[in-house]
Amino acid sequence: MAHAHDPTDEETPGQAVVYTYEFVFPDGSKKEFKVELDYETLNFEAEPRGTYPSWTALEFCQCPNCPLDPADHPHCPVAQAMVHLIGFFKDIPAQDNVLVQVRSKPRTILKETTLQKGLSALLGLVMASSGCPILGRMKPMVETHLPFATADETIYRFLAMYLVAQYFAYRRGEPADWDLEELINYFEEVRMVNVSFCRRLKGIDHEGATIRAVALLEDMADFTGFLIQSDELGRLEMIFNTSMMRPHH
Repeated sequence: MAHAHDPTDEETPGQAVVYTYEFVFPDGSKKEFKVELDYETLNFEAEPRGTYPSWTALEFCQCPNCPLDPADHPHCPVAQAMVHLIGFFKDIPAQDNVLVQVRSKPRTILKETTLQKGLSALLGLVMASSGCPILGRMKPMVETHLPFATADETIYRFLAMYLVAQYFAYRRGEPADWDLEELINYFEEVRMVNVSFCRRLKGIDHEGATIRAVALLEDMADFTGFLIQSDELGRLEMIFNTSMMRPHH
């Protein structure tokens, strides 16, 4: 049944897009992190700091595929965006159970899960909106951020994002990758970033939840790339073949 559109669920132009992650621990203690994104660019608006720790330097375990120049960008954008998270979660076991509440203007999502998985959802949002030129290509998914998405949901959303990007390229008269050939290369780019960032974190956090959360993102990227590369999208194709989305001739 269709529901009436509620304009109060929409973000207001000019105002920040806000996601609030609240972690409730078994002892009743809570920790809340607010992610504010610019309405136009969806860039993460981190609180400015006077100084940054040495592990945030761009050249510290810099990703081999990073296009940034240390002269222009002395700090890694992802590290800068995450620095306020690292200190708190550094010594908390990754498998501790938590209740995570994610609040945004349209909805509130609750999930009982491990700290590792809850933090992974938060880090995925922060990393894509941090200003990293590689992870930033996933910023359209930030527009429809879906915490705790299943593998099937992630694959669907990623494919949808990529194909919409190809449509806009086509409209501009640019080459469009309808065969998804460049998508597999992009998954490898993302994997390289995640692996390098895990190395960066190992300098300060040997077994903490942050490393495990990033590793979860890496696993999801590998899994999604594998499914597309091995052409295991038969169920999706079957759904579309039986849907009303097929063009009529």
